[in-house]
Amino acid sequence: MLSSTTFYAQQFKFKTTSLTVLERGGRNNEWGKWSEPLDTQLYIVLDFDKSKIIVYSREIQHYRILENLPKEVTNVDEINSYLCKNQFGEAAKVSFLVRKDQSNKTQMYIYFTDIVFCYDITEVTE
Repeated sequence: MLSSTTFYAQQFKFKTTSLTVLERGGRNNEWGKWSEPLDTQLYIVLDFDKSKIIVYSREIQHYRILENLPKEVTNVDEINSYLCKNQFGEAAKVSFLVRKDQSNKTQMYIYFTDIVFCYDITEVTE
């Protein structure tokens, strides 16, 4: 007897529209100000089957998902976060936010110790 099972890939694709950066530094190692938005057109893949997030920038960024953090829901945000390591072994937290108070604007944040990248993103549906 043969049986078939259908599997659905848990993969989400996004396209970036802008990037802003926040850096820590200076005399007191304090956080600076967010950079001016830079127009971008990069692709991002969130792949649960392979436990990874890939950002297709000039230098491709690979983030291995080590832990799924509990979903956070507030009056204005819905946040899904993941503790990761990049291809260089550096720890990072990657968060996908839906800004409910901004017409469900979607963003991806990549948090390192001394720098934060914020991408405005839209989901790519095929």
